[in-house]
Amino acid sequence: MSKNVDVVVLRRRLKRRRRMLKLLMFLVVLGVALLVYSKRDTWFPKLQGIGSRYQNITRNEESDGTFELAVSGGVEYFADFVQSDLFILCDKYLYIYSADGTLLDSRQHAYSNAAMKTSGSRVLLYSINGTNFRVDSRNKEQYELTTDQPIWFGVISEDGRVAIVTESETYACRLTVYDTNGKVIYTRECVERLSDVSFSGDGCIFSTIGASGGELITTLQCISFDENDVKWTTAPLPTLCLQVFAMQDGGAFVIGDTKAAYYTSTGALAGSYDYNAEMTDFAFSEDKGAVLLKNEERRQSVLLLFSDRSAAPATVQLDSIARNVILDGETAYLLSGSSIRSFAFSGQEMKATPVTDAYDRILRYGKYFYLLGYDKIHRIES
Repeated sequence: MSKNVDVVVLRRRLKRRRRMLKLLMFLVVLGVALLVYSKRDTWFPKLQGIGSRYQNITRNEESDGTFELAVSGGVEYFADFVQSDLFILCDKYLYIYSADGTLLDSRQHAYSNAAMKTSGSRVLLYSINGTNFRVDSRNKEQYELTTDQPIWFGVISEDGRVAIVTESETYACRLTVYDTNGKVIYTRECVERLSDVSFSGDGCIFSTIGASGGELITTLQCISFDENDVKWTTAPLPTLCLQVFAMQDGGAFVIGDTKAAYYTSTGALAGSYDYNAEMTDFAFSEDKGAVLLKNEERRQSVLLLFSDRSAAPATVQLDSIARNVILDGETAYLLSGSSIRSFAFSGQEMKATPVTDAYDRILRYGKYFYLLGYDKIHRIES
């Protein structure tokens, strides 16, 4: 019996010891936490900025002196030139590089599903389905604002005005326009969903999405920011508008998923063109447009070049699948296969620049092409 009693006593002692050890560990952890909290003014400044030391985009020091930026981990990014500087948006940072690859600034942002739009000397950052947006320039963040409803998309004009389209409690969506300082200058509750906005003079042209006869249709409306009435409305166009571009004479050019169309300054349809193939990319600049189509079965592409409302676009047949088209002045540049090919708007090919690696997009500034790839951004002479 004494042996049984000793075992029971021993077990009780072990249980008490475990409880004491757990209590002691809890008190130690609590004491450390209280100490850190009491010294927060000393520790926190030292911790600030640690995250910014990790760069998604860095200069490749092994590139033998040539321009090359390394993209870590294949992170998704957006890049475009704002005047002479290359702005690159990643998941947590906005990087600003000079044209020769010198890092000018890196700015943190907290936007999930971040998007970037550039125009003039400023860049618009916003959170898709979030409620925050901001405007930056080369030198600083200009301002940041919060919307009442989730953001669908935003655009920025050459002079720095911003249009933000959000959800609406009582309508399909809401259009809000801000001046260069972030002050609201126009608000419109829209009965139809907007797909794009393009600034035009003292107002804008926006596209709405609807349906008729089982197919999607696009309608354009032109408004002035100092008037309530719509200046003009177009007849429905049987396509889904991907982007609308205001033209210098007050008209508009629409790039849809199945066709492109010109409109006059009064909203009259001046001409349209059906693609009859899958569209892969498009570009518009200085009243000229380019649409890139592909035939996957034949491994071929077609480039359509729009320069005249009254005429059909010039058509260029390509013997390979092209990935990207950009415009610069009177020239269209096409990333196709192992080269960048340039075309006049007549359709005549002018030059081909060899490309050694695979890239997804190209930018052009000065005499250089900037090649945007999965894990690097490279520069070559055009």
